[in-house]
Amino acid sequence: MYFVIVGTGRVGGSLARWLVAAGHEVSTVDICPARCAELDDELGSVSVLGDGTEAGILARAGANRADVFVAATGSDEDNLAACQLARHRFGATRTAALVHIPEHERLFNLLGIDICINTTALVVVKIEDILSGLFVDEG
Repeated sequence: MYFVIVGTGRVGGSLARWLVAAGHEVSTVDICPARCAELDDELGSVSVLGDGTEAGILARAGANRADVFVAATGSDEDNLAACQLARHRFGATRTAALVHIPEHERLFNLLGIDICINTTALVVVKIEDILSGLFVDEG
């Protein structure tokens, strides 16, 4: 499968590495030259330097042939805009986005983002699981 990932910080970069190791084709987009260079050194020429909310940059990343388009920046607004461009301008088959502000998840769903990953909810669930284990140990 062909994946386009916008945002190559901790989440996007780790996802790109995992997908390449699993045999998928990946293109990444980031505004940080150092992150692009690091991924290119590690994975080959996978990066496009630029703003993932700009159509020209997404075209260079191959958004028109993306089976899955993932927006993993630190900005809900950028993630939503990138996914909307990927879907409506480039015809991406599936879109996924990180959602950092829980109240935004409903909007992402209403606007047709296929997969919304609520980062706050994930962290809270993980902390609850860890704390629950502490209470069980106390007996």
